[in-house]
Amino acid sequence: MSMGPEAYQLEVSPAAKRDLKKLPATIQEEVVFKHLPAIMQEPFKNSQPLLGVLKGERSYFGRKPEYRIIYFIENTMITVTIIGTRENIYNRARRRKK
Repeated sequence: MSMGPEAYQLEVSPAAKRDLKKLPATIQEEVVFKHLPAIMQEPFKNSQPLLGVLKGERSYFGRKPEYRIIYFIENTMITVTIIGTRENIYNRARRRKK
């Protein structure tokens, strides 16, 4: 019998993997080794629910507020849909929804 909250699993969509590869190497490392594990650990911390077309998704912001990770949670699965700089990320996310 497990105690405490259920563990979350995390997957990164192919589009978000492409986003990640476009970022500077130091930011890629920070996302992979710091921010994605933090999201898996506590997906509601340091994030805000999105509205409108992106309702149901969350936007995570790490220490460097110019970067965002957008994801949604379904049961215990977290799916990252977009990673990038704050500038234009929400417009890009809306376009991907279409």
